[in-house]
Amino acid sequence: PWTTEWVMAGSHFVQNYWFISLLVITALAVGIKHALKQPKIRFWWDDRVLHMPGFGKVARGINTARFARTLSILSSSSVPLLEGMRISGGVLANKKMKKSVADAADRVSEGASLRAALQQTKLFPPMMLHMIASGEASGELDSMLERTARMQENTLQAKITAIVGLFEPLMLLLMGGVVLIIVMAIMLPILN
Repeated sequence: PWTTEWVMAGSHFVQNYWFISLLVITALAVGIKHALKQPKIRFWWDDRVLHMPGFGKVARGINTARFARTLSILSSSSVPLLEGMRISGGVLANKKMKKSVADAADRVSEGASLRAALQQTKLFPPMMLHMIASGEASGELDSMLERTARMQENTLQAKITAIVGLFEPLMLLLMGGVVLIIVMAIMLPILN
């Protein structure tokens, strides 16, 4: 049966080519790591990460929470908004978001509000933008940024907990599928 042939071919491949496979995987990992050090490739990769289903929201949440937390601390320490935005953009891990925040800082220096500048990036969640607008209107931007950062961190923690919660059942299903294929590969020739 095809399952038996497939399992035997996989076993022969691992026995005969395990060293070459290990070398190829290692070379691939080193090559990817080296490629991601190139600025253009890293920018392209970070842009792709932000649009990945599921993982993109987590990456965006990590960076927006970090931005809001840093800007909140700087704003409460009486650092000017433009300088605070530039410093807060510098702590972001994602190059695409870092460039978007730098562009937003340029728009703020031209007279735009912080909310309008961040909204044009299309990377920040609407609730965060609404709270920033409320903070700008009331003159309590630093406290609203603090509240926004806390809200973003709580949302991010809930998403990570949900993903980890889904990981265990998915691993059980995957391992169950592998065991089923191996059992079928052994039992089908006997039954036939």
